[in-house]
Amino acid sequence: MRSVILGIGGQLGHDGNAALLVDGRLVAAAQEERHTRRKHDGAFPAGVIAECLDRAGLGGDAVTDVVFAEKGLQSHLFDLTGRPGNAFTRVLGHILPEGWASYYAQQARARLPRARFHHAWHHLSHVAAAFHSSAWDQAAFLCVDGKGEDYSATAGTVTHGDLRIHWEQPYENGLGMFYTLITYFLGFISFGSEYKVMGLAPYGEARHAAALGRLYTTDGRGGFRLLRPIRYTEESIVAAFPWVAAQLGMPARPRNGGLTQDHADLAASLQQVFQDELLKMARHVRDTTGETRLLFCGGCAQNCVAAGRLRAAGIFGDVFNSPVGGDMGSGLGAAFLHERGRQAGRPFRPALLGFNLGSEPGPAPAAARPHLIARATPLHEFVAEQLAGGRIVAVVRGRMELGARALGARSILADPRVPGMQSRLNLAVKFRESFRPFAPAILAEHTDAWFDTAAESDYMNYTAYLRPELRTPPPARFTGMKERLDFPRCVIPSVIHVDYSARLQTVRPEVHPDLHAFIAAFHARTGVPILINTSFNVAGQPIVRTAIEGWECFVHTDIDLLVLNEEVYRNPGDKTREEKIQWLARFARQA
Repeated sequence: MRSVILGIGGQLGHDGNAALLVDGRLVAAAQEERHTRRKHDGAFPAGVIAECLDRAGLGGDAVTDVVFAEKGLQSHLFDLTGRPGNAFTRVLGHILPEGWASYYAQQARARLPRARFHHAWHHLSHVAAAFHSSAWDQAAFLCVDGKGEDYSATAGTVTHGDLRIHWEQPYENGLGMFYTLITYFLGFISFGSEYKVMGLAPYGEARHAAALGRLYTTDGRGGFRLLRPIRYTEESIVAAFPWVAAQLGMPARPRNGGLTQDHADLAASLQQVFQDELLKMARHVRDTTGETRLLFCGGCAQNCVAAGRLRAAGIFGDVFNSPVGGDMGSGLGAAFLHERGRQAGRPFRPALLGFNLGSEPGPAPAAARPHLIARATPLHEFVAEQLAGGRIVAVVRGRMELGARALGARSILADPRVPGMQSRLNLAVKFRESFRPFAPAILAEHTDAWFDTAAESDYMNYTAYLRPELRTPPPARFTGMKERLDFPRCVIPSVIHVDYSARLQTVRPEVHPDLHAFIAAFHARTGVPILINTSFNVAGQPIVRTAIEGWECFVHTDIDLLVLNEEVYRNPGDKTREEKIQWLARFARQA
């Protein structure tokens, strides 16, 4: 009998997503936010499901199994009682009607009338997504996130035939909640803003680490828990601000308030504590499992600075940081988890296609045609020439990426050598905080000539440091954050952060052939095998999906050129500042 498995994630309240497997073949996977244009949208992923089925040429009645990436009943009982689940609640999860277990279930049943419904443990969905995205046959795993049903961390071992939990950290007030709490305290009160704090941290010193220690208890294995219960609601988090302020001796930063050195120091302290606790967890996992390889997954694994430190620490011989470690890939993991059972221990390795698993852009809109650039030069060489001339180029080509990071199919590219390009991109293109760093996309074969590692980072999932001999020595002291930002740190200042770190994307032709061709052409022209790669969107907006969305974003920003499929277009420059501001306001509440 044909197997058509649909994994669905997001019913914990954010990042609705889905993935489709047909007879073990991965057909498609995407996030609902790309369809609704609401960032982190937790709505039932109807748009993605339709996209996946359309790509497979199937109707909803062909789906044999639906796997939800969360145990909805356990989450609901925890929300009601504040207590982790037990054997009784797990039995309830099997005997109660399917609608009790998931608020997605009724909508799914209406669209998928013949499917059998299953509910997977949230953390194990993350583990399956990581394991079957790796090349390994056996590993330990460490899954850390905000909340999976009623746990914040899970660790164990996995092979193709066995998945075993060794340790779990109950309750939701764990390490993920801790990072979110201080993120909100620092004034970044929008879902998913933790990466802003990660970017701010290098501007500071970890002098508040001891004060932060008054907020939690921990132990030698990283059994981290906040000293007061906080839930994943803005009301609960904001209500804890006076408690945090009393321990830190500083007030919460207003959402639109200025950033001071105190705020940078708090961010640095948070990042330091977060990393130290993760390392304790990792050591405990190594000691209890004896494994030499670690799968690092869950929402907290999206902190690429911590992932880089975990890999560099040498606790494990090798670390794999899942490219879809957060909830945007939970449906994919749920589908993989079910396929594991169907394969009954046989190795299962889906073709991941560089995680370009979403939809094609479609044709350019009619409004773009008058601005088409006539060229005789091949596309990659032409774009490289424009980039070397200081122009900013957006790219919308091929199937779009799954996950939070653009990997070349829906990207903005620029020359990292240009002084001030980081600020220009942040302020005039992305419309976000000027301190935010950008990723260097580097030809993989040149990585160790520029950075302190030769290891892969194919999906921007680790940080590394610029080689010391390529750094420009800083002055004895800086007077402020802007001076540190503007200091010319090296010959590629726009992708090297103030501490000489960078969130690498190593680009191999077999993983990302199109982006590799763009960088190779730029390298041939300039001698630098690196481009700035950032997602094609503005602050608060999901990454663009279609050619029409790409054109709309393009004309409302100061991007110079747009690659749509095989053609290049010039920005008409016909939008007034007021029109741009009005357009941006549609997304400002999500930024």
